[in-house]
Amino acid sequence: MIETLGVDQTAQATPQKRCDWAQSDPLERTYHDEEWGVPKHGSQALFEMLSLEIFQSGLSWQLVLRRREALRKAFANFDIQTVAGYDQADVDRLVQNADIIRNLAKIKATINNARVIADMFPGEEFDRYCWSFTGGKTIYHDYLTILTTPRYDHLAEIVSTDMKGIGLKFVGPVTAQSFIQSVGIVNDHMHGCYLNAFQE
Repeated sequence: MIETLGVDQTAQATPQKRCDWAQSDPLERTYHDEEWGVPKHGSQALFEMLSLEIFQSGLSWQLVLRRREALRKAFANFDIQTVAGYDQADVDRLVQNADIIRNLAKIKATINNARVIADMFPGEEFDRYCWSFTGGKTIYHDYLTILTTPRYDHLAEIVSTDMKGIGLKFVGPVTAQSFIQSVGIVNDHMHGCYLNAFQE
């Protein structure tokens, strides 16, 4: 079931139940309650979330949240122009930084992506690009359980294919799905979660 609704997520009642993945860890609960599925705008903010989802690939989101501030510091608060200017010395520095996720392929992908975005999407054009896939609207789903939630859907396949086509790296459909969920292009709060748009 897919529907586009104009829902003010900030006007919800006191939390009663969260999505299954956000039940225990305090960092995940805060992220779930305050960020996940909330429409996010601004090219720099979107670049940060795309980069964090890339670093999360194959790992837990809890780990990324714990390293988030260190990643922000290491990547100049994810300033696109600054990261686009990183050279081999910066790569070497990042690989030696024990506070971040030291995956060479992910580090290089993040720098590559900053260069692509800086070259193709000046100013807030990357924001417009990301939101163009849904015409600027959030798509709301109502999945019953985590078992019925797909690893990625058709929209994520479209986003992944397009991002790869313009030269972005490490943006397979699973990462694309996580990205569009994280920035509120889709809202996948599960049935029963207090942030689910279909709650009565």
